[in-house]
Amino acid sequence: MEHQLHWMNSSNVLCNYMKEQAFLDKILTNRAIIPRYVMEPLEYLDIKELSKICFPMTCFCDIPFSKVSTHMSRYGEYGIGLDKEAVLKNYGIQPIHYMNDKSPLTNDFREAFQTFYKADIKLQGAPQMLLNYLSGTLLYMKPIWGSELKENGDVKNYVYQDECEWRYIPNNFPKELHLILPQNETTEIAKQKYSEVLVNHPECWLRFEWRDVRYIMVPDEASVKNTIGTLLALDLEDSEKYMLISKIEVSKRFSDNM
Repeated sequence: MEHQLHWMNSSNVLCNYMKEQAFLDKILTNRAIIPRYVMEPLEYLDIKELSKICFPMTCFCDIPFSKVSTHMSRYGEYGIGLDKEAVLKNYGIQPIHYMNDKSPLTNDFREAFQTFYKADIKLQGAPQMLLNYLSGTLLYMKPIWGSELKENGDVKNYVYQDECEWRYIPNNFPKELHLILPQNETTEIAKQKYSEVLVNHPECWLRFEWRDVRYIMVPDEASVKNTIGTLLALDLEDSEKYMLISKIEVSKRFSDNM
């Protein structure tokens, strides 16, 4: 008999948070999370002619509910929490590597990447396996901290490691799309365009099972009512609908009382 995994110091669910009811409704209606292209700055790696990268992913955080209020204030009070063990075994989700730009590990990666890649992500005679490893590793990296420009013009340091981020990156990716956008297409417009295209490629979606859902988070009572309406409209047996309804939690009240 297989024993269920249990985490003692981190969460037993992985949560994807968002800012709008419509985003949560879309996830529930599709029984899937659709990845979106994101822009990640790479200044911390100091790779020549490569200051940012754009690729599709879905982020989850591995933060216990007792500590998640700050994270929700940044990313949104709507969310879906999936069973961590199921996510690990079935969906290929991976915790990211938080990199110290002064560490030997970062220096070694920088040297290897610059040796075998150009800024436009083209081959330079390296074995394909090595190139796949370098580019794949890059997609799961982030600096420990960085400086962010606020709307009022202030610059503030932000600790990314506090997010305890895991990433889902599509595996069976359509050949007609770029997994990593070429540098000349790494723009906000292209990011939006490619994200919209992924809506028509369900093979790239993270399609979970209803049994994997542990929590559905919403910010207030009005959102509870809206989410119940979304669940009742699903093509499911009533018993399954009511089971999902029982997993709705008001996120602020939930985190405040933990």
